[in-house]
Amino acid sequence: INMTLYFANHQITIFRRRRKGSSHRYGMSATFTAYSADIQPATDQRTEFVAGRFGATFTGFIDATVDIKEGDYVQTEDGKRYAVKGVQVWQGAGLLDHIELTLTSQDA
Repeated sequence: INMTLYFANHQITIFRRRRKGSSHRYGMSATFTAYSADIQPATDQRTEFVAGRFGATFTGFIDATVDIKEGDYVQTEDGKRYAVKGVQVWQGAGLLDHIELTLTSQDA
């Protein structure tokens, strides 16, 4: 049984900054895997904690096995883009394993 702590309401693709060949130039490239995620508006307290803008800061939840890092970007199936500002892994301690993300909307 694959129980989840959250309701997956989006499919996201992760983009990571990667070096282009042997040059000193970087570009964003997709991981080409879609992951189920739950993205919700962040609480006022969390928004203030990360010095975010109200209405532009979101909390995301994904499976604990996903390779995601601060500085990555995620894009939802409907084209919305978010910068990953925080990654907190929750494992053990009676919790269902998951990753909690702090996301900032890049869509204005």
